Amino acid sequence: MNDIIILQEMLSVGAQVPLQQTSEQCSVTLKDKQAKTTVEITDIPHDSIVIRAEAFKPPTVFKGSRGERRRADFVIVSNAENENWIICIETQAGTGKDPEDVEQQLRGAQCFIGYCKCIGKSFWQSENFLEDYQYRFVSISGINLNKQSTRFYQQANQSRRISHNTPDAFLEILARQNLYFEELI
Repeated sequence: MNDIIILQEMLSVGAQVPLQQTSEQCSVTLKDKQAKTTVEITDIPHDSIVIRAEAFKPPTVFKGSRGERRRADFVIVSNAENENWIICIETQAGTGKDPEDVEQQLRGAQCFIGYCKCIGKSFWQSENFLEDYQYRFVSISGINLNKQSTRFYQQANQSRRISHNTPDAFLEILARQNLYFEELI
């Protein structure tokens, strides 16, 4: 069974963000009700699922003293033509969030996927469930900034492009409401 199908069976409908499909491409609108932000991502591979990682209450079994109760807003799991991707995304309206806070939220989303991985292997008896995926960690901030500020933040971000395959080295995308899937990977 395909990993995406298992995740669709495993996760409640409320935790899944539906893809909008046209004949040639898929897109998704990420709406963060808490931050009151909206981001559209286009050209997502058809074999993908978008998960609202904060759809459940923080696990109270943990104290939370190191941020272990936190999660990023969204996770995209995608089987593209040549690569499998797990992209953890934190969205925020402004630009003032502490990078350590963002890192904790991205780590929490990675742990959430680790838990899903264990569930798939145990309850769906899928030995290779979510194996061989590359992780990417992205913060999309300054979403509600005006157009004049957008140009400045986009230029500043392009000069700081980094490898973003760990939560502590996340890619920060500033003042963008429309993105292509390729920009996240």
